[in-house]
Amino acid sequence: MIIDKLDYKNIEIPDELDAVVNAAIAEGKSQRKKNKIVYILKKSTTIAAVFMVCFITLLNTSPVLAQAAYEIPVIGNLCRVFTFREYHFEDDIKYIDAKIPQIENTGKSDLEKRVNLEIQQKIDACISENEEMAKSYYKAFIETGGKPEDFTPIGITVNYEIKCINEKYVSFVISQYETAFHAYNHEIYYNIDLESERNLTLKDWYGNDYKEIVAESIQNTIAGWTDAQKEMLWDDIAIIELISEDTDFYINQNNQIVVVFEQYEVAYGAAGTLEFTIQEPVD
Repeated sequence: MIIDKLDYKNIEIPDELDAVVNAAIAEGKSQRKKNKIVYILKKSTTIAAVFMVCFITLLNTSPVLAQAAYEIPVIGNLCRVFTFREYHFEDDIKYIDAKIPQIENTGKSDLEKRVNLEIQQKIDACISENEEMAKSYYKAFIETGGKPEDFTPIGITVNYEIKCINEKYVSFVISQYETAFHAYNHEIYYNIDLESERNLTLKDWYGNDYKEIVAESIQNTIAGWTDAQKEMLWDDIAIIELISEDTDFYINQNNQIVVVFEQYEVAYGAAGTLEFTIQEPVD
């Protein structure tokens, strides 16, 4: 079956659909929860070292390259994030496109087993939840007068992006996107300290003053915005109150922390997802 995703724009949504969907989903469905790769090239640096820096930069930005890197001596000693499983499934009410990542080559077998199992469980839970949602939407569509042949399948896409890989850290994000009558996007962030074998928090990175450090950097960034950009923010928003150990972030290829606020979290929906690169505090 070939699915024309452009049909979403032409769906006639019955007025009663939202109420029926909300009632169907409410039954038994739990709410989804909501240093720096620095290679200082001194005058005595060899060409081989220069090549190493360039290659690691490519490794951080290309999942395909990262998947093949383990075959190359020395470079292969870095942690690897790769597509463990990829599949496509579709039927009359949904279609699923999923790329499931795993980590390896960390030298920490227990870490790899734990993280990979957690990734698989979270993705399985997301897909299962969205399958149930697709059934609920289909049921609501039919109950409000829709014809089975007119129902456009709900799209579920799972993918990942590598943000940083070096000898100390591996940072990547798993994204889940569902195309229903209201599109929804959700990300899961992994920032793994390979030495401690822990998924880092902002407190781990900045210490006990992490809220003040992160909030001040974000406020300084916002201060440099245009008036039009500032008007997108919610009124009287207190950035520091939004910072916690659960705040989403990733480590970029310069070993900088990038804090991420989901759509609607700090601004109107038109602003989309907002990212702030945190500047290190000056001693």
